[in-house]
Amino acid sequence: MYSRNRMKYEEMKYDIEKFFDYSLDMLCIARLDGYIFRINPSFQKAFGWKSEDLLAFGSYTFLHPDDVEPTYQVVEKLKKGTPIVSFQNRYRCTNGEYKNFSWTAFPDLRSELIYAIARDITEIVESNRKLNQLAAELKDANDKLFEQASTDPLTKLKNRRTFNEELKDLIVHTNKKRGFLSLLMIDVDHFKTYNDQFGHPAGDQVLIRLASVLTYALRVSDLLARFGGEEFVVALPETGEYKAIEVADRLVVTIQKETWENRPITISVGIATLDFSLPVSTFRDTDFSTRIVEEADRALYRSKANGRNQATHCSQILL
Repeated sequence: MYSRNRMKYEEMKYDIEKFFDYSLDMLCIARLDGYIFRINPSFQKAFGWKSEDLLAFGSYTFLHPDDVEPTYQVVEKLKKGTPIVSFQNRYRCTNGEYKNFSWTAFPDLRSELIYAIARDITEIVESNRKLNQLAAELKDANDKLFEQASTDPLTKLKNRRTFNEELKDLIVHTNKKRGFLSLLMIDVDHFKTYNDQFGHPAGDQVLIRLASVLTYALRVSDLLARFGGEEFVVALPETGEYKAIEVADRLVVTIQKETWENRPITISVGIATLDFSLPVSTFRDTDFSTRIVEEADRALYRSKANGRNQATHCSQILL
């Protein structure tokens, strides 16, 4: 009976030894202090170090400096009997490079041993790093494309297409709040004459400078864009007719007082307002964005016809 049990024990021990030696996973046995005293061939192969070197110097010797403390904390948990799953750290190999490993470890407090399985995940980590890099590069490219598609290249303001889209959103928001929304259409006076006299590069500088002055003079919540050519447009949220006229008059004076190269620059402004505080809107068209732009443009035409360098609200035009 004893002999038979002994034989079964030896066979089981042999099977375990072969499983340990032939496993493609990295297997090791360590003390509760983290010192590894037995490894299998796959473990040695992954590191490249000789078995005696790994066991002689201890596992902490080959750890990446940034991973020493996290690994120590994991060992402390194992000492308390807490298994660890998918813990990752890096070890230095014989060629000086670091490999990434994922560990699963189970403590046996009775024998005061830790049984651990590790897998080399270096290729996975590197692939993920490259994917993340590609994703970041793609995001940067998409952001640049979006910026190019939504921004005027000369003034760096929003372009007409983007303004029209955001104006519609502003109108929906204003309608829900039963508030006011005003729009300023701005035109540089005698800009064609300026270009003909001083050249297009000088004219471009005027537009760039004007965009900067307008940006500084307006609120952060105001929506400013280059509408095309020498025309700019501003949407003024929560701004009624009289306040919009004040803003427009102030902009006219501000531009006139600025010091400009070559000759003074002035602007003409047309103003229109949407009033959603009434049960029935003043504008009965379903496309309010088109209507308010058309009304502001009509008021701008009146400002220019009356001598330029002034602002006119569409309500001031006699039909």
